[in-house]
Amino acid sequence: MMKIAGSPGEGVRAAIGLTNYILRRNRVVYTNRKGDSRTVGDIRVTALDAGRFSLDGGTMFGVVPRSIWKKKIPPDGRNRIRLGLNCLLVETGAETVLVETGIGAAKLSPKYRDIYGADLSRSVIDALAEAGVAPETVDRVVLTHLHMDHAGGTTVRTEDGFEPAFPNARYTVQRQEWEDALGADRQTVRGYNAAPDLVPLERAGVLELVEGDAEVCPGVRTILTPGHTRAHQSVLIHSGGETVCFIGDLVPTRHHVHPVYIMAFDLYPRQTFKVRQRVLKRAAGEGWLMVWPHDPEQVWAYITIDDRGEFIPVEEL
Repeated sequence: MMKIAGSPGEGVRAAIGLTNYILRRNRVVYTNRKGDSRTVGDIRVTALDAGRFSLDGGTMFGVVPRSIWKKKIPPDGRNRIRLGLNCLLVETGAETVLVETGIGAAKLSPKYRDIYGADLSRSVIDALAEAGVAPETVDRVVLTHLHMDHAGGTTVRTEDGFEPAFPNARYTVQRQEWEDALGADRQTVRGYNAAPDLVPLERAGVLELVEGDAEVCPGVRTILTPGHTRAHQSVLIHSGGETVCFIGDLVPTRHHVHPVYIMAFDLYPRQTFKVRQRVLKRAAGEGWLMVWPHDPEQVWAYITIDDRGEFIPVEEL
């Protein structure tokens, strides 16, 4: 059973904070900003709509009661909530970088397409085409972690097996994440079920395994943000004094800015609780523009902190 705090007193305070947050008026602006581009200093970033899929709502919100989370994202008849597959195109002028590759729905069996409600009508390739970018022109792909809804579109199926979907790119992954994905056990294998499809990256010599915070290219770097997985990473794009943060599953939707809205998928929930607060405080203090990977309506948001100390996502500062 997941503990939301380290002591009974902390648990009570966290529960009270959760209740207060729930009772407060929702101040988030609901808008779909996919396909929208922003200029960050000398770098252009574009939100990519790589489709939709569904996950169990209770699993997505962990200890949060259904009566509460269903008001945020209404479930279907199978208790699933519809989620976005939001990726990010980063054009620095020198390099074209893709953050995340979506679920790769075309590779899923009919059974799993039904379970996850995977959208076959769109992929990250389609979203890139709408932005005028061909797969061959992508220089780098950065993956926050290797769960199938983030890395499933990294390879494509051919007659000879699987091949990199972006043939001229190098792929940045945390070394520990790579080892955990390929060595998944009965507890973790469901999330990493696309990992065997990624082995061709290693065979092709295009895999870059990093350890901890690392520079991907000038203006783009990764920071280690564990909790969802042991070596989950987020991506920072910085230029001209401005920063965009692709946060990954540390904060999957705008609703998860509350510290105890923690997914049951998170392998290290206590780390999520701590790291999320640390990163969001930094984001609020430095004015980062956040990108949520699974929010079905709002992709971009800034973070403010109200007089109660709660994190509030807003459209503009």
